[in-house]
Amino acid sequence: MTCKDVYRNALAILAESMVQGDNEDFEERAPFLLANFCTELFDRDSAMRHFLGEAQGEELESAFLPLESEFPLLARFAPAAAIYLAAMLIADDNQEFHEKLYERYCDTIASVCENISAISEKILNRYKCWV
Repeated sequence: MTCKDVYRNALAILAESMVQGDNEDFEERAPFLLANFCTELFDRDSAMRHFLGEAQGEELESAFLPLESEFPLLARFAPAAAIYLAAMLIADDNQEFHEKLYERYCDTIASVCENISAISEKILNRYKCWV
C-alpha cells in the first residue's frame, strides 16, 4: 500500500475529486500530514509489530512523506491515516466536519490499539532514601 492509496481514501471520505490537479492544495499538504501521522504513531506501530512478531519498521526522520512511497506503518493503521488526513485537510475550511472526522480517527486508533497486549516487565526501584 502506498501513501497515495491513503491519500485517495482521504479524498473519498471528503467526497473530493481524485482527478490529478483538481485538489492541488490537498496534494501539496498531504505528504507533510502523513509524515506527522506516521511519526506520532511510530511507537504504537512498534508495539503492534512486537506483539505480532514482525520486524520493526524504520522511524521516519523527515517531515515529508512522498505520496509515491510505501506506507511505512502496518496496513491496519491505514484506515486511521486516511481519516486523520481527511480531518487535517479540511481543518481550516469546515471545523464541524473536521471535529467529527478527528473523533472518528481517535476511535479508529483506539480500536486498532486495543489489540496490543501488555508486556510485563520488572519494575526498577529508582528512589533512594536520603537521610
